[in-house]
Amino acid sequence: MLDIFNFVDKWGETSYDPYAFKTYLANNRDIVLYVCFLYLMFVFYSPPYLKKIMGEPKTPQNDKMVKLVKFISVFWNLLLSAFALYGTSRVFPPLVENFQKYGLHDTLCTFRPEQFYTTPIGTALGLFTMSKVPEFGDTVFLLLFGKKLPFLQYFHHTTMFLFVWHAYEQGSSIFITAAALNYFVHTIMYFYFAMDSAGLKNLVKPFGMYITMLQLIQMMGVMASSSYVMYHKFFIDAPNGIPADAEGQGSCPGTSLYNARLQFCIYTFFLYLFGQMFINNYVRPKPRPAAGAKKQA
Repeated sequence: MLDIFNFVDKWGETSYDPYAFKTYLANNRDIVLYVCFLYLMFVFYSPPYLKKIMGEPKTPQNDKMVKLVKFISVFWNLLLSAFALYGTSRVFPPLVENFQKYGLHDTLCTFRPEQFYTTPIGTALGLFTMSKVPEFGDTVFLLLFGKKLPFLQYFHHTTMFLFVWHAYEQGSSIFITAAALNYFVHTIMYFYFAMDSAGLKNLVKPFGMYITMLQLIQMMGVMASSSYVMYHKFFIDAPNGIPADAEGQGSCPGTSLYNARLQFCIYTFFLYLFGQMFINNYVRPKPRPAAGAKKQA
């Protein structure tokens, strides 16, 4: 595993051009809309066709396809978990070191391009941005298994893709916080999905609640970093004559106001939707069947 991580670092040093990638994102902003449109078209119009591919339930074709899709799903989720572990190992420790070395304010308010783009952290941040496309694969597996997608599923994927495209292109001192927390949670979450697909659902199911709790903590942590930036823009800079929307100026120049505002709004929606899921799954009591009710054959 460490050899693979070092290989990715070496690729980042020798082959990955972060500024070319940044320029590509800036020059092709319309592509993010096309990708989201195609993804949503797939979400709403592909289920009948996927059902034909899987075959009717409890038929030889269906049994064979379910086994195949589960096998691919296990491999896919383990791959994403390993990728997230790589990202966590490259982004999280330096972020903690920044807090220890520079303090809360300088970590959240100072943009360090040499760290953001050209170090192993920069490679991990670039890959984090790219990874939001293959993560659409989560939806493919759910639809192949015949699951009804909740609004949270496709809202989360599309808005995250839009957000990371914008944040990496612009450069943001608080984007590192969002990436570190996302990487950490995804390391655990995708391993959970892999075990579930491998038929170990009863073993890992008790941990589902704690993963959702981690996701809620993730949302609150990212919102806190955004709130810190916006506080300085509105309540420190503006009273001193520096417009809140002035870029690269004031007491917190590392992130623009609209970038911080966008991050805060998106993660507020996430907090609400994940909180709603947590309450529905783990807080509200499950409805019990009426007394004397018979099971339907």
